[in-house]
Amino acid sequence: MKWRYSTHLFASLGDLWLARGDHARARDFADQCLEIATGTNSRKNLVKGWRLRGEIALARRERDEGGAALRQALTIAQAIDNPTQLWKTHFALGRLHSETKKPELARQAYRAAREVIDGIKARLQNPGLRASLESAPLIRQVYDLSAPS
Repeated sequence: MKWRYSTHLFASLGDLWLARGDHARARDFADQCLEIATGTNSRKNLVKGWRLRGEIALARRERDEGGAALRQALTIAQAIDNPTQLWKTHFALGRLHSETKKPELARQAYRAAREVIDGIKARLQNPGLRASLESAPLIRQVYDLSAPS
């Protein structure tokens, strides 16, 4: 079961190097994540790897490649109906559409992310967890970007 934490580790390291601006290292970790996830048919980790590749491509201004990777991630996320992977992928697609000057598609993607988050919130029984989710900076950003214009 070493592959389970390895794919998670590679996706997380890819996110770290993307945040640090080292796209080559981020891509290496995304590729390692995808290699293991493909071999084990770990669809959640396939979503993570494809979304990471899409976000790296967006950071490099390679929007066609980024869009293709994000659409692949969304297709898998929808198939497995994983709420976290769904909202994060919708959010990444919203950023793609914002960057490509498609504001209506961006709003649709941000709204889709918000709907998934709202579903998560509705299922949370613990008020503290709900409040923590609502106050998270990335969640606030989704809510701000999905607000009616």
